[in-house]
Amino acid sequence: MRIATSQVYQQGIDNMMDVSKQLAKTQAQVSSGLRFATPADDPVAASQVVQINQELALRDQFQKNIQQVSSQLALEDSVLGQATDVLQRIRELTIQSGDGALTNQDRASIATEITTRTEELLSLMNSRTAGGEYLFAGSRGQTQPFQRNSAGEVEFKGDEKQRRVQVTASSSLAINDSGRGVFTDVPSVATTFSIQSLADNTSSLIGQGRVVDQDAVDALYPDGLTIEFNALDANGMPNFTVRRTSDNRVVDGLQNIVYQAGDSVTAQGMQIALYGVAGPGDKLVVKTGQTQSVVNTAEQLADGLSTLGQSATDQATLTSLIASTLGNLDNAMDSILRVRAEVGARMNSAESAESLHQDVAIVSKDLLSKLQSIDYTQAISQLDMESFVLQAAQQSYARISGLSLFNHL
Repeated sequence: MRIATSQVYQQGIDNMMDVSKQLAKTQAQVSSGLRFATPADDPVAASQVVQINQELALRDQFQKNIQQVSSQLALEDSVLGQATDVLQRIRELTIQSGDGALTNQDRASIATEITTRTEELLSLMNSRTAGGEYLFAGSRGQTQPFQRNSAGEVEFKGDEKQRRVQVTASSSLAINDSGRGVFTDVPSVATTFSIQSLADNTSSLIGQGRVVDQDAVDALYPDGLTIEFNALDANGMPNFTVRRTSDNRVVDGLQNIVYQAGDSVTAQGMQIALYGVAGPGDKLVVKTGQTQSVVNTAEQLADGLSTLGQSATDQATLTSLIASTLGNLDNAMDSILRVRAEVGARMNSAESAESLHQDVAIVSKDLLSKLQSIDYTQAISQLDMESFVLQAAQQSYARISGLSLFNHL
């Protein structure tokens, strides 16, 4: 078999090119510290690297979510702690107001501080997060949750949902609590009532009230009352009739009662003051219940301290009011304590999730390093060997290329 001179030259060049390519690859690995520059260099390892990087990016996002959760829950816990302090001060004032030696002026002064503290509490109930969302509005973060209506009563305008944030691939944590469950639907020690003006009323009719006979209110529950305005009487005066909600029966003979703004009517142990303009067909609905908001509890006490006198009847009413107020304040603080315990449990869960992500991230980064990074000792050794092989190939090529029959003639 004949071997042409050109074949000898080409084979030598090809050998040197192969060794040069491998040497360049090893030099690039030593320079970058990476085992491969493109997925084609090691498809299996490259695929694993992509998966690990995706996992690390996801865990990084979870850790950011956890930081948001922890920050907002810490804010909620702080606000609830401040609310408890305010309620504790109102409780102290409630006990102080039961002193039989106090004058009407003394009680009015206590009522003034209670009103101030109630506004402070209302401000806490409308707290915002760092992002500007209301903390206790449920899922309606842009809606102020506690607002006063035309009658001056505080109404809850949020919803009962919770905003949740994903903290692991399979779990999420609530980052807030609805103010309804915390401050509004607080169990009361006795039956309470609320007054609602129907949306289709044609006038500005509103009502406010307080309990003057607890036994009568307890007997009415769970029924309620409807105050309905009739057609103008023969003298052109507005008038109303009070009926039971369940059977529409007239209560205590309260039928066709002439109405003047500011007048009060007492029915089933409830004294209800009516304000505003009333038109035929307008209605107020009085609902009894077993819950009462913390704001109503405080404001009813302040109102009683300001308006009740020294008569035996007023003093008995005040004594009953103070007793129920203390019970309702205790229930309100228990409600807040329960929510704070839930918040604390969520904070612990967030901390555990964050610790898990950190541990897994360490393992993932270690594996990523093993897949991507070179062993410098082995790589430098291989670089020296490939440099030696290239030099040997070059020297061999030089000797072979110099061989010729003409040298022997």
